[in-house]
Amino acid sequence: MKTTGVQTKTLILILLLFAVLNGQKTYSQNYIPESTPSYQMAYNLYPYSIYPNTIIDTTIEESSPEGDTLAQDEKPKLLPDQISFGERLFWGENGIFRGLGIASPLTPEVRRHELAVRRTMLTMHQIGGFLALASMIGTAWTGQRTLDLPRNRNLRNSHQKMILATVVTYSLTGMLAIVSPPPLIRRDEGGTTSIHKMLAWFHVAGMIITPILGSMVSQRGTKLGPNINIDRAHFHQYAGYLTTAIFAASMIVITF
Repeated sequence: MKTTGVQTKTLILILLLFAVLNGQKTYSQNYIPESTPSYQMAYNLYPYSIYPNTIIDTTIEESSPEGDTLAQDEKPKLLPDQISFGERLFWGENGIFRGLGIASPLTPEVRRHELAVRRTMLTMHQIGGFLALASMIGTAWTGQRTLDLPRNRNLRNSHQKMILATVVTYSLTGMLAIVSPPPLIRRDEGGTTSIHKMLAWFHVAGMIITPILGSMVSQRGTKLGPNINIDRAHFHQYAGYLTTAIFAASMIVITF
């Protein structure tokens, strides 16, 4: 088949056009003009681009009204998707702490500060847990000695002091965890963290039941000392030991 001059010229033009288009595609994929503010902003402007790794913004400059509008539409997420009722109540966008002025309105800078506060509070929560555990052990020991020597007034006074120390340290430790700011991202929790939180329900119940049983132990006393209902005292004793063991387990799983 004989090729005419017109066909040859047409073929050359097609090849040149294909080369230009292919070169433009390669150039576009590898060049990011100076007008693009950054990879992150470009990705925010074009999150569904066919070039997710090298985004090109040749039409919208950083100072243009269109760019400002698109950037404002992409608000950063400052609170986790999975936020508890207490965290929303205290630290939400309209939470109690923000309403009272204890916490500032939500901004990236404020959240960075709140995350630092969270780390400090959770560290204090862990330290307070060991202090509460020591107080619980002391309360159980003095309680046992009080049952052995019911007429010893010094032991009863020591037991009451250890009860007070346990209630104070336990309450403060729990509040540090409850009112701490939420994390930036909450992943699906599992393992030791879930066990720690599950055991918390049991030792909280024990901290409520044990003093109620303790109030039923003493009966009307005599001049020589109080009369003790030994059956009730044993229930109180078992509840105290069990609560202390559960609390110790919750500390062990989160620490080691």
